[in-house]
Amino acid sequence: MFSLTAQIEKEIQDFGKDIQIAAINKAELSLRSFLRKSRPYTFHQLNTLNLIDLYYNSKFETGEWDTENQRKLFLNICAFRSDVASKMIDLDVKDFVFIPEEASDEWGAYLLSKDFKLWAKKNYFGELINEVVETLPKYGTCVLKKVGDKLERVPLKNLINPQDAKDLKKARFVIEIHPDMRLEEIKGMKDWNLTNLRMEYDDKVTVYERYGFVPVSTLKEHRGEKPKEEDYKNTVDVMSIVAMQEVEQQGKKQKIYNTLFMEKAKRPYEEVHWKKQDGRWLGIGEVENLFENQIAQNTIANLRRRSLLWSSKHVFQSSDDTVAKNLIKEVKDGDVLRIAPNGNITQVDMTTRSAAEFSVAENYWENNSDKKSFTYEVTTGESLPSGTPFRLGVLMSNAANSHFDLKKEKVGLFLKRVFVELLIPIFKSDTNDQHFLLVPNSDDEFEAIKEINIEANFRKMLFKHLEDNVFLPTNIFAMRDDIRAKLEKGDKVFVDIPSAYYDDIKFRVEIEITGEALNLPKKLETLTNLFTALSQKGDPRADKILEKIGILTGEKVPKAPPATAPPLPVSPFQQQSQIPQLAGKEQPTL
Repeated sequence: MFSLTAQIEKEIQDFGKDIQIAAINKAELSLRSFLRKSRPYTFHQLNTLNLIDLYYNSKFETGEWDTENQRKLFLNICAFRSDVASKMIDLDVKDFVFIPEEASDEWGAYLLSKDFKLWAKKNYFGELINEVVETLPKYGTCVLKKVGDKLERVPLKNLINPQDAKDLKKARFVIEIHPDMRLEEIKGMKDWNLTNLRMEYDDKVTVYERYGFVPVSTLKEHRGEKPKEEDYKNTVDVMSIVAMQEVEQQGKKQKIYNTLFMEKAKRPYEEVHWKKQDGRWLGIGEVENLFENQIAQNTIANLRRRSLLWSSKHVFQSSDDTVAKNLIKEVKDGDVLRIAPNGNITQVDMTTRSAAEFSVAENYWENNSDKKSFTYEVTTGESLPSGTPFRLGVLMSNAANSHFDLKKEKVGLFLKRVFVELLIPIFKSDTNDQHFLLVPNSDDEFEAIKEINIEANFRKMLFKHLEDNVFLPTNIFAMRDDIRAKLEKGDKVFVDIPSAYYDDIKFRVEIEITGEALNLPKKLETLTNLFTALSQKGDPRADKILEKIGILTGEKVPKAPPATAPPLPVSPFQQQSQIPQLAGKEQPTL
């Protein structure tokens, strides 16, 4: 019979064991002649994460004191390089560009872009991006999770998964630990069954959120349904919430498990890795990449410290037994030392002669660390060493930029996937109701929006007049001028966005830095050169090129200001409207 709690305990125990990487399996026995000297190495996910935290925070595994009770020095070379990598792959909300897929969606994509940037600022989406950028080079892996209508970063130490899994969505199981949950938090969870949970208001329990396969019978029994015979053989992927309490019974501590929730669910995790190694799920970050370099630099630093400690001591020698044992404590100013005829006092040479060797070793490991992490002077902002040829500096800069551009592209594609699959549905849900969007006069599209606003108000007043009268007003031009005079004083325009308006907008999301689907900088440069050439010749096609540039950058190109002579009013009975229309079933109003 299947037991969910027994399965969770087994998975936790398996997670505590080392796994082998680069081991020889049975299929490779025929290759033994080529692999005589190769040996597998072990890997432990949790131990690796703990060591990363220790090294990043300049702490030793064995403590701060050595066997001689001397304080050990930690010369941190990991944190700096991890922070440099974060700086080189930095992203922002402004890098997300909404590109309309149809010409009729141009204004809709513009409004969507402005609305999203305001929504992202309100919901601190930029802070989440910063968390991803800071965490990924440090640990080598970053995991995001959709919790209700929010996205959260999952601490890797709270995850229990097969250490050799390819990804979390295809893993046999994923367990997320929620330690020290209080009764108030548990009561706030929807549909959790707390019947058998025994807790006081100040008690804490550990809650396991498990995603994995269980027999169909287990799910039906939890629901109170009677399983069929085939339900014991078939399996289903479910989310299970299990609370674990440690209670003392008969003088012994025992674990009690309670299944609070079980239901079919899609795994809510999205992950990205800095560098992957086959055979393990956890990626390789910059701190782990420099484990050996960190050990070497710490060894050299502490040997140098000991050498300096001994070289700073003043030790004397003498063949005379009558000389004081300690010149500092036993000899005062003005004392006359009596030395035997054949005796003398000489200083013992304690000068260190290995300083140059220490410097060579330090520079060796420092250069190796720069090569492994691409943290040359051109990426850290330092001056190049004296005598470095300019061309060599350019080559180093190009090599480092190419490396980090690849990493930045990987992060950009990950955030794009998270954005489209998880964030856009949340954004549309939050902005589904009718609301107003403010366009300030500092916006590039303010003049175009204002002209539409003037025309819309003019037509609204004109139609109102025609409902009461059968003829056009005699002062129709003055009517438009009055509306313009009133709106010209304003420094902002409010756009009324109808409910469910964004559901009809056809657009795609691009991140400018990725360059995967579109080489945006190169295309913009080509269009800009073409626009300049056509403008100099007075070619009317230049306006179309400028409009296309605006679409690719996600900006709405402002319309030219109206001529001094007011245009003739458009007849309300005319079929084609001259007002730029916004895409959607219902048009936003101003």
